[in-house]
Amino acid sequence: HLSKIQLKEFSILFIMLNYFDIVFQKSLDLSKIKFETPANESLKNDIIKSLQSEKDKDLFKSKIFNENEKLIAEIQENSSIQIILTNKNNESIIDLLGELLIELEELKNQKKIESLEKDLVNNLDENSFSELIKLKSQINRE
Repeated sequence: HLSKIQLKEFSILFIMLNYFDIVFQKSLDLSKIKFETPANESLKNDIIKSLQSEKDKDLFKSKIFNENEKLIAEIQENSSIQIILTNKNNESIIDLLGELLIELEELKNQKKIESLEKDLVNNLDENSFSELIKLKSQINRE
């Protein structure tokens, strides 16, 4: 019942909840990305803010887990990345997180393109066409 975007968001959040040192290193990249699901976006922002302000990791972890218990349970249940991360070192996890962030952006761009194409079919509009061409050329450059 989860979309590809939600599964990517859950994978990123799983890493954020379980690998605080990595999240601290990648907090700038993580703060630039916007999650589609408001609850996921809120949790991501809470983790980043808490990591930057809290000195005690155990206090930070208990606070985040208590405030987001239901969502975290759903993330734990639906994140297949748990198996992939087994026996990985921090460098491998950082690389994987970077790949997940790129894949999430690509999925979001693809979703925008599909939406614009649908709008264009229903309502031939020059602005929609221009935005569609811009997004497609951006994806082709990447």
